[in-house]
Amino acid sequence: MLQGQIQNLTKQINGDTLFEIDHITIPQTGIVAIVGENGAGKTTLLNILRGVDTDYSGTVTLPGFMAFVPQINTVDGESGGEMTRRLISEALVSRPDVLILDEPTSHLDTAHQAWLIKSLRHFKGLVILVSHNRAFLREVAMTVWSFENGTVTAFNGNYEGYLAEVAAKRDAQMQAYKAYVSEKSRLSQRAREAGERSARAKKINPHKHSHAEVESIKSNSNGIEKGFAQQRKAFNSRLNRLNKVEKPLSETKLTLQNPVMVRPGQPVITALDVTVSQGERELIQHVTLKVETGHRVAIMGKNGSGKTTLINRLLQGGLGITHADNLRISYANQDLRQLDASKTALANIMQTTDESEQIARNFLGAMGIRLEQVNELVGDMSGGERVRVALVKALLQASDLLILDEPTNYLDIPALEALTAYLQTTKQAVVFVSHDAQFVRDVATEVFEISEGSLFKHTN
Repeated sequence: MLQGQIQNLTKQINGDTLFEIDHITIPQTGIVAIVGENGAGKTTLLNILRGVDTDYSGTVTLPGFMAFVPQINTVDGESGGEMTRRLISEALVSRPDVLILDEPTSHLDTAHQAWLIKSLRHFKGLVILVSHNRAFLREVAMTVWSFENGTVTAFNGNYEGYLAEVAAKRDAQMQAYKAYVSEKSRLSQRAREAGERSARAKKINPHKHSHAEVESIKSNSNGIEKGFAQQRKAFNSRLNRLNKVEKPLSETKLTLQNPVMVRPGQPVITALDVTVSQGERELIQHVTLKVETGHRVAIMGKNGSGKTTLINRLLQGGLGITHADNLRISYANQDLRQLDASKTALANIMQTTDESEQIARNFLGAMGIRLEQVNELVGDMSGGERVRVALVKALLQASDLLILDEPTNYLDIPALEALTAYLQTTKQAVVFVSHDAQFVRDVATEVFEISEGSLFKHTN
């Protein structure tokens, strides 16, 4: 198979440049991971590589037979995990030269993520994929194409190496920024001092000197004044020629104006020897657990093991389940019933929060909802965007217990990091379902796993 190339590529939408690529040589084999924030153009680039999107300038060549597995947004009749596994399996069986995957780990449980990693490592052709799953990227990426500030650049190395290079560039930019600020301050100070000296040179008190002395001082001071004025002009000229260095963007920190006040260590939900069923079928037996304020409980398990059913059973209460008095619960679930499609994203949030509109906008922005989208009707949004609005709605609702079902789906890496930092500091009790191994490691204080019809607590 001939080697592919991307040269002088510019992709515009409505006259605005979405991204540019100067030159990238596409490898014949291996695994290319495309990373970047939501809305940067990653899926658009996949469509260009597939030949589906031809509305661009530049040259793109990617020879060979291709197979493509899209991101699963809506599912009818089968679970997201089942559909994802089926489509990937069908693509692999077709034995393509190039396998293109858009968010392939969405909806996949831990076991099937391991299956996917093994399958991709043994694939003989070229894999090009988009993913925000950091643990998955660490396992598979051999080359990284990074979207940043409208430009796509290639890093020839694994994901850890890419992160190290990004960190080094960020550190170098911060040092350059500090040097720029210091030099700008120094030149501004020198220009200001020269101006002050020039002004003082003009001032003569005629009451303290004779007319002849005044004229003599004026004659001398004119030269001094001009000298200081020239110095000021020179410093200002150097200031104007100083190359501006932008400060590196800092991590988004999500904070509430009205944080929820809860008593630490108070049990909010207790389950004792509970059976969880779906219809007539028993899914989990002898469920015993206690969720306390300040604790963050992760529930893991294979697709179809009963994770969401367990959460719903805990919410319903009943035999064997005790709720704290006046328990306030906020829940971001996968069916999005908590959203009103006829209202805007911002209006949906403000319905159930005591926070300000600005805080709501901050949270929406951190979760990848752009400024112009906050007043868009939820019914007009994509499935992934609605999931993110539902997540923000749950985060901003005053509650003692926060329940999140697969909260990392459809989040880019900056949003994941912002959500992680927020959950690490909240005083609420948190129960969440996730297949994202790094997110679980970073957030959970306790981990439970459903296996063979039982709920086990991980001791490590």
